[in-house]
Amino acid sequence: MSSSEKTIERLTKTIEAMSNELALLREQVAYLTKKLYGKSSEKRDYNQNQLSLFDDVELPEEESDCPR
Repeated sequence: MSSSEKTIERLTKTIEAMSNELALLREQVAYLTKKLYGKSSEKRDYNQNQLSLFDDVELPEEESDCPR
């Protein structure tokens, strides 16, 4: 086998390995994108300490900033 044939074979194997890795990475990106932006992402609670705009929780009098 000549030097150029060995180089071609080595490069072909490298391309094949990189193509397989690219396919795996694309699958991961698709999965993570779906997980982040999919239907259930709206239900996810990112911050347990953050108040919701839609909770009907009354603040105690001393914490209220509204003048009376």
